[in-house]
Amino acid sequence: MGTSTGRIAPHAGMVIVQLISATYVVVSRVILIEGISSTVFLVYQFALATIITGSMAFIFERDRPPLSISILGWIFILALTGVTLSQNLLSASLYYISSALESSVINMVPVFIYILSIISRQEKLEINTLWGKGKLCGTLVSVSGAFTLMLWKESAVDLVSTTGWGEWALGLAMVVVGVVAFSAWIMLLRPVTRRYPAETSMTAIMLFFAMLQTTVVAAISSHKASQWRLKWDLELVNILYGAVFYSGLSNLITMWCASKKGPVFVASFAPLSLVFTSILEIILLGEALHIGSIVGSIMIIGGLYIYLWSKSKEEMHHLMEGDDAFTSSLI
Repeated sequence: MGTSTGRIAPHAGMVIVQLISATYVVVSRVILIEGISSTVFLVYQFALATIITGSMAFIFERDRPPLSISILGWIFILALTGVTLSQNLLSASLYYISSALESSVINMVPVFIYILSIISRQEKLEINTLWGKGKLCGTLVSVSGAFTLMLWKESAVDLVSTTGWGEWALGLAMVVVGVVAFSAWIMLLRPVTRRYPAETSMTAIMLFFAMLQTTVVAAISSHKASQWRLKWDLELVNILYGAVFYSGLSNLITMWCASKKGPVFVASFAPLSLVFTSILEIILLGEALHIGSIVGSIMIIGGLYIYLWSKSKEEMHHLMEGDDAFTSSLI
């Protein structure tokens, strides 16, 4: 039972991460379009998340390994790429594009991760094997499903909301850069956690650095005192939710899964966020359900299943061969 639970836990953890992400994105768009500064919003979120994860690290990781200047430097880079740059751009893009479109672009994460993993030799292409073909096919099917869900609509107005094409293009560019930064973050997680195997402590330090970095940005872009004033409504609820679940629990689970299963495994679950986002927009925002949404969601889930099945076959093969396919490090 313990072995079975150990195999299921990373999969269940990444499903939970995508559900948390989808909920956060949908609710964030609701409050951001009301006028709050996205950078100020993130400063409060990161500050609270630092306190929560720091407390958890103090309680559960008292026997943590010593920190070095080198490790702190890499954690600073993790904070800059995967938290500060990525989350600031993804949050700001919601001023210009819908949460469903943002989730669609985020589904390009497996493509970037798959390419970067092959280049860095953390992942083998193995196109001559059944699992190699399956992983490539599953990735392509999932990404095709994301484009299907994004483009197959009765009306293009649903995608661009009330903004013009210039603002829509700006929002799309911000998401793309944010996704590239997020992909780099996932790639760095495994080698860094191997050098500092204390995920909770590392998450707390990373969020602290992200808070400082975002505070600098917020001080420049939101210098009016009124922009820092919190409202006791959905805005505060989402800050609490973002701190506890999105920045705290979600990052912690992602780090753990990356250290156990590798970056490509983590990235392969990104398409589920789009499915969850579409469902939540229908339930919470009253968005219309289109045929493209149904077809795209089926393709996304089907591609994810093909990829995970292929990944399990690959792991079984390497286990029988007594080989570790992911021994190389980026650092």
